[in-house]
Amino acid sequence: MQYTNLQQTDQRLYRSLLRGEFGIEKESMRVDESGHLAETSHPQGLGAHISRDFGEGQVEFISGVYDDLNDACEEICALQKEVEDAIQEEEYMWTYSNPPLFGTEQNIRIAEFDGGGEEKTAYRNYLAEKYGKVKMLFSGVHLNYSMPQEFFELLQRKMPDRDLSEIRSEWYVKLCDALMSDSWLIVALTSASPVADAGFLKALGVPKEEWEAYASFRNSRYGYWNLFLPELSYESFSSYLESIERYIKQGKIRSIQELYYPIRLKPAGENSLFHLKESGVNHIELRMLDLNPMCCAGVAKQDLVFIHLLIAFRTAELLHFCNGPKRRFDDRTHTPERARLLLHKEAARIDFWEEQKACRAYAYGLLQDMKKFFGAYEMQTDAYVPSDYAVMEALTREEQKILNPSLRYANKIRRQCRMDDYIGARMREIKSGL
Repeated sequence: MQYTNLQQTDQRLYRSLLRGEFGIEKESMRVDESGHLAETSHPQGLGAHISRDFGEGQVEFISGVYDDLNDACEEICALQKEVEDAIQEEEYMWTYSNPPLFGTEQNIRIAEFDGGGEEKTAYRNYLAEKYGKVKMLFSGVHLNYSMPQEFFELLQRKMPDRDLSEIRSEWYVKLCDALMSDSWLIVALTSASPVADAGFLKALGVPKEEWEAYASFRNSRYGYWNLFLPELSYESFSSYLESIERYIKQGKIRSIQELYYPIRLKPAGENSLFHLKESGVNHIELRMLDLNPMCCAGVAKQDLVFIHLLIAFRTAELLHFCNGPKRRFDDRTHTPERARLLLHKEAARIDFWEEQKACRAYAYGLLQDMKKFFGAYEMQTDAYVPSDYAVMEALTREEQKILNPSLRYANKIRRQCRMDDYIGARMREIKSGL
């Protein structure tokens, strides 16, 4: 009887692989009509879903949590429209990860929180002193993802002696480990910031010979990273916490918020190490997405579908639902965490797919594996697939980006504007509503 119950549990887990809950956070700068970073104050009275990130001119849009990606994207678009209606007539929303003109660091106004939020401003002043204000000007999109509650209740049937919160946290650590091996792949497929103002690149310390070398400066070695290369442990939830706590005790970071990692495990509510310890993991945050100027949500819905498919595929592997050996570009028993981070930065190069033939072959093979898996999955009459997911089309679309350079976002953007006309071309697009 117990074996039969386990079989039924696995079947239910399998049928629900594509269920999940999603939230999107998008950062975007306010600019004046000449393409300079706005130095005016953040608009008032916009509600809890519209805030500021590092700078007073950097708006942060925060969607609610949805079980449908479309709903999260639509809310981000609606929030941006709300801000566009509220800002001064001569201001616009900048739609790129690389910043607009900003003059000098003195012109970068740190976000000013009051009414009990002074601690947030103090923390931003600390970051400015430690990392400089220029790197804080990068903007991007974060995807928050969580499994539905039923998923963990089903897992608990297989481990009835373990606490539900413990099961959830240990699961997310395993999933985070698997996805960290894929962070470079997501970067290489979604990078969309190949052009930047010369003043910004000089301030970052990018040599002139590398000004056209990257599809994403934000994800490159010149992006916003810690001053050291952290290595986290994924052996267990406790070891994950201990590896972060070690850096805090060493004084390398002040808090968990200062850990600039492509993927983070987050608690519900306040993001602190204490709260993560006490309440456990609530969701996983993927932080490597560039702003895509072709989408009002800042990210293409098709790319989010692909990322969800990748998460579901890795979930299936962890649950042993996939036949054959797991396909990983790295081997976690031999490849240190730092090597994964270095590959993530390398994947930001504009010619990455042409330079890294092994990565290209691996990624193509992975997409073929995913096609086989989801082809069989979709044939199951009771397997859940969101109604607007064109699964094979989404996977083929990513294949084509690998094979055809002209289909990559960075190359499309580079064709639209030259480095010496970056601000002018961007402002013409923004003002025309494109």
